[in-house]
Amino acid sequence: MKHAAVLVILIAVAWGMSRGVVYHAPYGYDEADYMFAAGLGMADNWLDSGSMPISDFVSVGRKRGSDSGQQAGLSALARSGSDPVVYRHWHGPLYFFWLNAVANLGLSEHGTRALFLIFPLLTGCAIYFGTLRLFEGLQGQVAAVVASAMFLWSPISLESSEIAPHLMFVLWYVCALLLLAHVALRGSRRSFYAAVLLAGLAFCTLEVAFVLILVLLFVGWWKRAALRTDLKLIRNSILLFLATVLIVWPAAVFKLSFAKAYMVMAYLAVFRKGAWGDVTFSQTWIRRFEMTPAELVLVAIGLVLIFAAMSRRDRAAVMPFLLFGILMLLATLRVYAFTARYMTPFLPAFDVIAGWALASAILRLKKPAAVYGAAGIAALLLVWNAEQRFSTLNRGEDPTAFAAINAIRARGLGDKAVLVPRDDIPTMHYYFPHMQTEGYAEVSEIPPAGSFAAVVYPDGRVESR
Repeated sequence: MKHAAVLVILIAVAWGMSRGVVYHAPYGYDEADYMFAAGLGMADNWLDSGSMPISDFVSVGRKRGSDSGQQAGLSALARSGSDPVVYRHWHGPLYFFWLNAVANLGLSEHGTRALFLIFPLLTGCAIYFGTLRLFEGLQGQVAAVVASAMFLWSPISLESSEIAPHLMFVLWYVCALLLLAHVALRGSRRSFYAAVLLAGLAFCTLEVAFVLILVLLFVGWWKRAALRTDLKLIRNSILLFLATVLIVWPAAVFKLSFAKAYMVMAYLAVFRKGAWGDVTFSQTWIRRFEMTPAELVLVAIGLVLIFAAMSRRDRAAVMPFLLFGILMLLATLRVYAFTARYMTPFLPAFDVIAGWALASAILRLKKPAAVYGAAGIAALLLVWNAEQRFSTLNRGEDPTAFAAINAIRARGLGDKAVLVPRDDIPTMHYYFPHMQTEGYAEVSEIPPAGSFAAVVYPDGRVESR
């Protein structure tokens, strides 16, 4: 009952801070594509039905990928069919099985997004109980509370409720790292196998799961004596990983669909300047600090306290999280973007580290007044941090948000040729799959006349032609 009461308080505070954070708006660029992919059905996503063969994919990429003038043509080619891999943005299908089930509930855009807060909720619970399993007594209790609060009260966790697979990926990798921390402390083969299974699920969710696989390999080597690493462990781990992938995403193996994701990542990193946003490295990190300053400061303090306040045994539990966080940070270093979800591949790992290290430092204070005072200050900092961020967001209901969509429906333009802002093409394609859309980048590009039935302007106005 004690643990349930603590979790209720942690979740209640998170819920109170996150009210009004979920968008009331049509599905945006990525969201619309993801919803369209989910609408293709579970079977098509499981088998990647209609997906471009890997040989054709490579051929098109080699001929047109390096030419910036071909980018619009590549986008048009990709959207000319119903390739589920394209509309998933080359991510694995596991998230889209869930999204397909949610879409069938008939919820509004706001309701669908809000439902995905279940993933940070589950992750917070995993951090809490996983920490109690790793650390004993008062240390375990304090570490569980602080680490869970670091994650659950993070603006990044609460703000990333838009439709995207990142929060599901966080659940898989955090649970896997907690299991690997258990391996580091106790050499448990069962925990190692469970982490392998979760790595398979992460692989079927987001392509950056290769970082988790590298951490698995490291822990298997690092703790080879405690694990009694032998050919049996290696064989069983490989077979378990492959079995998980084959069950969840057989096309990853038989159609090499997973390879497309890594090719696209390489293409975006090498040939597409500003692929995630027209911002620089410094602008990205300045904005990230502005979004969650106290959290990042506490993470920095926690990284120092690993060596200043934690025992050697406790540092062993931290190691899988630390290695994962560093490698993931390096893997996503070229992702320059202001969107909160692009911090989720690495920040939760550092949140857990900071929570454990801060708990160790707090308990060293000995006196109850000092312990409660330090914990209270950390809690107030996290709450202030989230409130500061959410006070700058305006995600309430906007009667004009659906103006263009409602106007198109009212005028019967859903199957006509319509000129729309380039970034709105996925949205229009989702809501009006039979519409023939063509995009423009600037209003000045709109022709005075043409073969279009209507023009949609950036402010949502629809002008019939």
